[in-house]
Amino acid sequence: MKVLKVRCPQCGAEFTLDVTTAVLNEASQSPMGLAGVALPHGDHVLVVYVDSSGGERGLRVFKSFQTPAARQMTEVLVPSDALKGLRNIGGFTIELGKLGLRLTSPAGRAALLLKGRKGDTSIELELVRNLDYQAARPWLEMLLEVIDTSYSIEVADYVNSLRVLDVLLEERPFVYARQVLWLVANSSIVKTRLRMPEAQLVRTLKPSAIFERYGGGFVSRVLESGEARLRELLTAESPQLLLSSAEAILALYRRGAVDLVVT
Repeated sequence: MKVLKVRCPQCGAEFTLDVTTAVLNEASQSPMGLAGVALPHGDHVLVVYVDSSGGERGLRVFKSFQTPAARQMTEVLVPSDALKGLRNIGGFTIELGKLGLRLTSPAGRAALLLKGRKGDTSIELELVRNLDYQAARPWLEMLLEVIDTSYSIEVADYVNSLRVLDVLLEERPFVYARQVLWLVANSSIVKTRLRMPEAQLVRTLKPSAIFERYGGGFVSRVLESGEARLRELLTAESPQLLLSSAEAILALYRRGAVDLVVT
């Protein structure tokens, strides 16, 4: 097992980090080949990003909403307007223990209630349609995995991940669904960066399958943006278009046209 020694850039605290098999597996499954390991201390959290070989690939510091000693959650009430246009999710509660944050929406009538916990994260979803429990449960478990490994402190990122999930609940899990959800849930801390000549090659080959499947206008926007934070690109009001946009970015990444960088 590899061991990393890191120093918090904010306070100077030193840590010894054991890079476990679980961390390496998470990195290998991540859309960027990275896993984030959270080290809470004081009033902030140091996140160490590790690649699938166990090497350090960057540090990021987040301010905690509550210190661990407080044993309380800062609660944020998400307005019902944020769920406008959703077909399946009528309400939710998300607790992010590592950040001391609880997100809730106004309660409604639930035809089906889904609850789950993973690590420091718990999620409760109120579904307004009577979906098949056995079909919906894997999506909840996938969202738990995504949010438990997410380190955004922007409420909108987590709400958008629910908007995407609302669409996915009517589909069967597919190979890259987890990566798509992760990109949406971390859109405030991830940037696109063009890779040349691959990006130019994608431009030259249009119209191609990627332009036809995801919409040429959005794909061109990503390729012309140079370097952009994902939250600046994932702005669609429609949950279906939001999902399609995230899939397009992941497709460009998989083709080598863009890099995805944690900043």
